[in-house]
Amino acid sequence: MADIQMVRVDFRLIHGQVITKWIRQTSANRIVIINDVLAADDFMKNIYVMAAPPSVDVDVFSVDTAIDSWNKDQLGSGKLFILFKDVETVYRSIKKGLPIKDIQIGGLGAGPGRVTVFGPITLNEEDSSMLKELDEDGCNIYLHQVPDEPKMEIKKALEKFQSLKK
Repeated sequence: MADIQMVRVDFRLIHGQVITKWIRQTSANRIVIINDVLAADDFMKNIYVMAAPPSVDVDVFSVDTAIDSWNKDQLGSGKLFILFKDVETVYRSIKKGLPIKDIQIGGLGAGPGRVTVFGPITLNEEDSSMLKELDEDGCNIYLHQVPDEPKMEIKKALEKFQSLKK
């Protein structure tokens, strides 16, 4: 059975300094990316595998494959750092049975209908609704870019989103 060290939502997935800091802090030796599009694209999947530190294995699963792997053997072995590209995918994964209790929002980029709530982290109406539901269901959700900077709890981020979206 794998030991989940951290679950992070970051639209950049594996990227330089941030992942290196979080991997070091968590002592994870395996990255699991859960993303339907990436799981179906062998070329891009290989790019993400090569972007990881040499001592860290990388697996890329679709949501359904991740759920199947969880049900079979709790995603295998190792200390896991689970990455999602967006809120919708982590939401679907939890609703389908992946037992995630802590979610770190590390990067959600700008775009139409998105509001900046903490540093460069943005939310839109859909993200806000899904995160609120997960929070109410007992998930510990917080926004945190890098270990040596402050973090923001989701309730405060949702309040800020509501006040700024007008």
